[in-house]
This record gives sequence, C-alpha cells and structure tokens, in this order.
Amino acid sequence: MYRLESSFNGARLKSARQYNEMTIGDVAEAIGLTNQAISQFENNKAVPKTENIFGLCNLLGFPREYFFEEDKLNKSTNYTYFRSLLSTSKKKQYAQIEKVKLLTKIFEAIEQFINFPEYKLEFNGLINPEEMADFVRQEWNLGVGPIVNIIDTMEQNGIIISSTFEKSYDIDAYSRVEVINKRTVPIVILGHERTAFRQQFNAAHELGHVLTDGFFDIDELSKLEYKNMEQLMNEFAGALLIPKDMYLKDLLSRGKTDFMFYVELKKKYRVSAAALIVRAHQLGAITMNQYQYLMKQRGQNDFIKEEPYDRDTPVTRPRYLKHAMKLIIENKKVSGDTFMETLASLNVTLHKEMVEQLLGLEVGYLGRYDKASEIILSYNIT
Repeated sequence: MYRLESSFNGARLKSARQYNEMTIGDVAEAIGLTNQAISQFENNKAVPKTENIFGLCNLLGFPREYFFEEDKLNKSTNYTYFRSLLSTSKKKQYAQIEKVKLLTKIFEAIEQFINFPEYKLEFNGLINPEEMADFVRQEWNLGVGPIVNIIDTMEQNGIIISSTFEKSYDIDAYSRVEVINKRTVPIVILGHERTAFRQQFNAAHELGHVLTDGFFDIDELSKLEYKNMEQLMNEFAGALLIPKDMYLKDLLSRGKTDFMFYVELKKKYRVSAAALIVRAHQLGAITMNQYQYLMKQRGQNDFIKEEPYDRDTPVTRPRYLKHAMKLIIENKKVSGDTFMETLASLNVTLHKEMVEQLLGLEVGYLGRYDKASEIILSYNIT
C-alpha cells in the first residue's frame, strides 16, 4: 500500500493495539482522538503528530522505534489453531497471535547465537489418528511404550513451545507454523493447565495440528467442522500417548469397569483417567454402557475437575526457549543490550521488559548486567 512520506508504520500500530486487547475505540478514547483518526493511522492514510506518537507509546507499551520499522515478515500458514476457539473472544485471539509473532522474532534473534533442533516431520498420509501416531513414533524413534514427557520430546524435535503469556483458562493451548530462513518452525503455546496429565494431552493435541498443518482450510470450516477437527486431534493425542497394543493388554483386567483402575494407570501413561476411559471406548474394549458407568463414577466421586494424583504430580513446563536465552546471557556472555540490538536488527525494537514477559523470565533479567564481561554465571540448555 502507498505510504506517506513519514516512515510511520500503521500496521505496527494495529499490531500493538491488538497485542493489548484494545479496540480502535479504546485507543482513540485513551489518547483523545477520534476512531477515524486511529483508523487512518493504521491504514497509513494519515500520520500521527509527535505528541500523539508519544501518547501511543505510553498507552501501548511499545518503544517509538517499533512504529517506524519496516516489517520483515516470516511466512506462515496464517492459521492459528485455538483449542477453545468457540469460547475465546476475538480480542484474546488477536492478542495471542501478535504475541506469537513477537515470540517468533525473539526466537529468530536467539538463533543468531544458538542452533535449535530442526523440525523434520512431513506427514503425507491419510488423516487417521492411529496412522499419524505410528508415524510420529517411528520418525522420532519413540518405541512402543508410554511417552513420559511429550513436551520435552517435542522440543527435542524442533517444536518451539511456550506457555501462554498470562494466566488464562479461556485458552487451553494453540499452535501456529512459521517458516523462518526457509525452514519450518512450529510454535506451540500451552495454557496454564492445572494438572500435568492434562498438559501432556494438550501438547499432544497441538502436535496433531502441527502434523496436519495445511490439511484444513480453517476459514472455510463451519463450527461443527471445526469441532470435528478438534475431536480428531484429541483422538490422535490419545493414540500417541496411549499405545494401542500395550493398552489393550492392560484392558484384559476385570477391573476395567472400576474408575480407580484407570486412576492407577495414570502413572503409567501420564494422561488423565478420563482420557484413558475415552481411549478404552474408542478401541472397543468397553461398551457404551460401561463407558457411561465409568463416567458416572467420575462424577459421583467429584473427579471431574481434579482426579487423584493431580496435586502430587508437578506440571511440566516448556524449557528450551527460556533456557536458550539464559544460556546466551550466562554462558556465552552476551549482554542484554547486545541481544536487544540483535533483535532490533531484525526490525523489531522492543523494551527489555516485553522480552522478559514473553519468555517468562524474571523482571529485570536482561538488564541485570550492563556489560558482557560482568556475566559470570554458567548455564546449560539441557
């Protein structure tokens, strides 16, 4: 689009506004302008005055330079797969997408100092949960048993994983596939799940989306079709985390109609008892009546929100991206200022506090050392 002589980038204003979950009206009211004026700024049809730019910086929390940089966009599918799409507001969706875009640039800057594992899965088969699960196990050499930590496994195989950038139970998890320097980089954002067992399942669900990226035209799906796609990913997660042959042997037990039987199997398969029951029914190992009886036991014992062992098992958190940042600061002796300059060289100038928040670092971490020579700690990404 034609840009006025000023190098103000209106698209950056829109991104910053959405990052903050604000409407055009919210911004206009906050800085004392009309909706039309903000819209014109975003569409590069008018240039904000200096005092308005400072107002926007203070309101939205982005440095002035951010609004005057050209976008160097990475290619992506343009699809972000939200698990709770039907209940998540558009403002929250847009905010999360903008945060992932910045996280992707931060990852790109970190990669100037550290090489991450490369994602190499290319699934071209039919969208069948069992076949997809077998494919992943074979390609990643996972064997035929339970997967103790699917999050760590995904990170080891080139998937960038982070937690949602603020505690919110409106969004379980979501994923997006980017192309950075001509290679595929899947980004998975996990919600602040209360239990390790559900977090494990959520991560596997998102792996299904990554694996089938490009198979679905999200914009063309009806609500029912989107729901069916989500169900398919749930079935994939179950097939991957609860291997068929091993589980069917466990289900030969007479105790398979007792809810506590599945509670004990949680420790083996690392998923919830409810997920184990669903998988048993999908495999035809229990009848519909048995399935309903088990779910009735679950409700009667008040295990819907919390099951036994949930409190005793710590939730797994993604570590590679955050640890990589610490590695370059504490081991490679790159100062926080040097890293921020590297990020700016990618045409993304941010405040240190924003990077710390997006990576889940403690406040002030990047400003802790003014000079690289003062960095004396050591750190290991693994």
